[in-house]
Amino acid sequence: MSLLAVVDEITELIACDLGEAALSLAELECRPRLADPAYPAAERLCLARALASSLRAVNQHRAALRATADFVSAARGQLAPADVEAAARDMADMRWALGEADLCLAQLRQIPRAHRTRRDWARMARCADALGCADAADLRAHAPPPASEAAAAAARVTALMQRLDYGAAAAELSRLARRGPGSPRLVALLAACRFHLGDDRAARGLFARAAAGGALFDEAGAHAALLMRAGDRLAVYALGRRLLRADAGRAEGWVAMARFLAMAGRAQDALAVAWKAQALAPRLADAFLAEGAAQMAAGNAGDAAAALLRAHALAPSAFSYAEAVAALVRAERLKDAFVYARELAELMPGHPAALALVGSVLAHSPESAAKAEALLAAALAADRRCAAAVDALAALFVAGGRVSDARALLEAHLPELPTDAMYARYADVLTLANDLPAAAANYAAALDLNQDNQRARAGYERVGRLMQPGAENDDDDDDEQLPIESDFSDAL
Repeated sequence: MSLLAVVDEITELIACDLGEAALSLAELECRPRLADPAYPAAERLCLARALASSLRAVNQHRAALRATADFVSAARGQLAPADVEAAARDMADMRWALGEADLCLAQLRQIPRAHRTRRDWARMARCADALGCADAADLRAHAPPPASEAAAAAARVTALMQRLDYGAAAAELSRLARRGPGSPRLVALLAACRFHLGDDRAARGLFARAAAGGALFDEAGAHAALLMRAGDRLAVYALGRRLLRADAGRAEGWVAMARFLAMAGRAQDALAVAWKAQALAPRLADAFLAEGAAQMAAGNAGDAAAALLRAHALAPSAFSYAEAVAALVRAERLKDAFVYARELAELMPGHPAALALVGSVLAHSPESAAKAEALLAAALAADRRCAAAVDALAALFVAGGRVSDARALLEAHLPELPTDAMYARYADVLTLANDLPAAAANYAAALDLNQDNQRARAGYERVGRLMQPGAENDDDDDDEQLPIESDFSDAL
């Protein structure tokens, strides 16, 4: 069974009060994989949590605690901080169920103060009261801002985000966060700001914090889009399942599932699910953004542009601008694409991603190639980690026959942007430069980071064929280059 199938089946069995059956399945499928380093640590953590849940379902809390602690101890160096914190909460719950208030409190103290949820603080206060700790009063008093203030802050932040002033919105949320950990909604809003500003790493950590207490519908569409942009199909699926289990009558879970299906190559299924989300919430922009992603996956650039422009009309955002421009370019509506890209640059003056968006559109016209190069260089001068600018400038260089310049650019920025997409792009350039061994190594690096990267997989197979003896004399050799050049054309 696949990892997803195992976790889902265990969860379903527990939900049906079939704890013994869930435990039998977990012992059979989870334990052998936990010690297998071939599986990424994050995936093994999912299995460890599924095993612990099955043990707790039959009241074996001590065994669940031991299994979780053993795994975290062995894999701590490989786990993201958010994963370690989630495991700490799980173990604190088990300590609480065992009546070990002192150890439960110690477990929760390991979570940084800024990352503690309302539930963490409440549980710590109860433990401290039971133990008579000196800081019990402080823990009880330490609370997020009053609900009225938090609601007012959320309203101010939402207004700023509607004007695409994400920097000011993030500053307001950060100011509020200094008074306490904040509500999950405020943390989700900060995550969305970071997402629209292009700081995907910070956004992902913040979304994990916001959802630590359970399913969170606030900004769930941005969360799903972020995970899709990262190429993490498993995480998109997990988000969708969590939201649907919480409330299948809401559209947000279906939005995430539509993105998952588009990533899985099931474009028609993705469209059907996106349309279901639209039926549930006709004015939810995220449902139309998901349809746009599905239409792009199906190769329907014109229909994708229509869906994305509908989403943009409902709720303009930096993300909706970028997605709409990409679809318009693919549909060869360059004038419309330039209008929207320039509008974003006017709303977010000087922002690297906005400059890169304008530059990527201008790069499609030979007459404006020099201006495009200047804009993309300006974007990189403002932020060396602007992946959109690196990608578009590399594509511009390749289109102009400057493969060596594209290679130098990617080599300079790859250490700061070690993503599967960037490794694949670098491998494309190396293939064009006829450095096939290096290309194969970088395609492999991309696949190590994301096995679902189809461009990297196709490139790796293509390079393998080219490296076969006699491949240089193959009549079809020229055709092997065409998919790569097409990829760069799409990037522009």
